[in-house]
Amino acid sequence: MRTNWLPLGVSIAAVGLLTAFAVYQALCVNLAPDFFIYRAGAEMGLHGESPYDREKLRALVAAQYPDNALLIEHCGYFLPPQAALILAPFAAVPYPAAKVSWAIINGLCAAAVLLVLRLFASRPLPRGAQLLLPLILSWNYLTAAIIELGQTSLLCTGCIAAGLWCFERKQPTLGVLLWSVAFVKPHVALPLIPLAWYLGGWKRAAALVAVVAMLNLIGATIVGGSPLFLRDYLNDLSSAHKAVMFNLASSNPEITSWNRLLFAMTESWAGERFLIELTATTTVAGYLVWWALAVMRCWLAQKWPSAAWATAAAVVGSVWCVQALPYDLIWLALAVPWVRELFSAGYRVRGWIAAGLLVLQLIPLDLVGQLGISTHRPLGVACFAMLVLVGPVGGRRISLSA
Repeated sequence: MRTNWLPLGVSIAAVGLLTAFAVYQALCVNLAPDFFIYRAGAEMGLHGESPYDREKLRALVAAQYPDNALLIEHCGYFLPPQAALILAPFAAVPYPAAKVSWAIINGLCAAAVLLVLRLFASRPLPRGAQLLLPLILSWNYLTAAIIELGQTSLLCTGCIAAGLWCFERKQPTLGVLLWSVAFVKPHVALPLIPLAWYLGGWKRAAALVAVVAMLNLIGATIVGGSPLFLRDYLNDLSSAHKAVMFNLASSNPEITSWNRLLFAMTESWAGERFLIELTATTTVAGYLVWWALAVMRCWLAQKWPSAAWATAAAVVGSVWCVQALPYDLIWLALAVPWVRELFSAGYRVRGWIAAGLLVLQLIPLDLVGQLGISTHRPLGVACFAMLVLVGPVGGRRISLSA
């Protein structure tokens, strides 16, 4: 068999370009504030200090970014205790080496994201898509922003994609370990538990919960001296997270969730904004409503959903039911296999609409803001979520016989 070298070369070039950009940022630019905060928190934890001590953290941030008063005022470490374990290798080396290592890891994760082009695929991509999609998936506004901020979204997405790849190839243990990394963002990663159940049965879901719980208990013991420190993290999270303006639907137009869209649209329709800031309770309630709608869709179709549809439903639920920030939209790359499924099944119009909605999320707010639009992210997520619910679920028909 002949190797198709051109698409492979394009993929390598796209990932190489992003990695080179990440290494340049690491060596020549004093940005990546989120990575600095995450690493600083992990370092504090490994030295027996609480990473949730905002005053100590602010002092470290002020020393690194003395001219960024907004960052100093609104910084915070909100990752769960398991993050101290995952970030420990970066906290164990000098900061310059940690930044370069983080850049290389992000490049590898960008390569892992490209695995979605091979997941659940029944037929090869057209030639043009083989050349274009690797560029779009690995080198775009969101991935560049993630690199500049030092966020963990690309790491999470790459680990989920690689985990799906492992599940497809009968390597569930490695897949579960990779998925557990995504729980550094536990509120966004929560749908991975029902998805793991659907794709691999209750044992896979139970294994994922057990690994995440174990990592957090070990992390809490290292950071706080006791597994009960996990309770302190939960108490801190409920109050400190809302103290950061970037996390509020009222002050950040790029938040992707339904409440941000409601906040923006009610002013346009009624002249008065209706504000709901999501809490843990309302977030879980939103997830329950979303999954109830997804189950109802499958019941109406009388079909078990395909793996691609179930994955798309999980990731769009993650950014629709949670006050997620724009860089978390990279999770929607995992919905690409379902878009491919639409085209393969002959739903070309719906396929193009879905592709357009995903591309819409890659457009910077500054650009669409020139057109007077400030809600394109939550609106695009809402439309994609609706398309998932009304679109074909694929899969085999449910047998009602005994």
